[in-house]
Amino acid sequence: MSTTNSVTELCELVVRLKAAPDQDGELDCLVELRLASGDIELEDETCEISISKLTIALDLEGVSEVLGSRYGEPRKMPVEMERTVIQTNTSGKRFKASGAAKIDVTGPALGAYISGDAEIGVRKEATLRSHDTFLHQHVTAAPNLRWEVREHDDGVLRGTYLDGQRLLRVTRAERANRSALIARATVKQKDVSIDQVVHIALALKFLRRPDVTRRRLMDIFIKKTLDAAIRGGGKFAGQIVLSKAEIDLADED
Repeated sequence: MSTTNSVTELCELVVRLKAAPDQDGELDCLVELRLASGDIELEDETCEISISKLTIALDLEGVSEVLGSRYGEPRKMPVEMERTVIQTNTSGKRFKASGAAKIDVTGPALGAYISGDAEIGVRKEATLRSHDTFLHQHVTAAPNLRWEVREHDDGVLRGTYLDGQRLLRVTRAERANRSALIARATVKQKDVSIDQVVHIALALKFLRRPDVTRRRLMDIFIKKTLDAAIRGGGKFAGQIVLSKAEIDLADED
């Protein structure tokens, strides 16, 4: 097993495979995940870096997942709906009228008659209201063997989010040339916050263009994680890899 933590101050990912206690031939993928924020040296700058969302991704080679074994995948339950029907009666009249008027020298004499049809209409309006209560899970399953880690208010990720829970259960494929499991903890650039930490008040006069400075620091941060990914045989693919763990099942025998 090999593990690479690109930025040890922010992320610790530990992955182990262990024989399932209740099923022969199956393996449990046990994961520990700890996240933090803090001051990190990026070249000549000291920065405070924090993360608001992280993804754990698994790649399987020569093994298959056991159906229904994913962690953080509660089935969506039916939602209680309240229906309110509002009924309003409206009425309108349509008239057909004809009349005749007769005028003489002594004054007008009016004779007229009116006939008409009345129409009455009914309008119904339906209003639906739903009531849904749920518990926020910090680690939830997503499609394609991914898990999202986030706070309920999308705040900064700090603390232990997994401490040895089974993320997935797998079985070996028959006649596979190689059996391996690769886990990555990745973040998107928009979910990383970088702020400079200024220890000397006089240094503030040099921070005239903070947006430009943040972009430069982000580039340094990406390069720092990219270098670690290259050393581990990977490449930059639009996401920042904070940690990577690879397990060759041949080494686990």
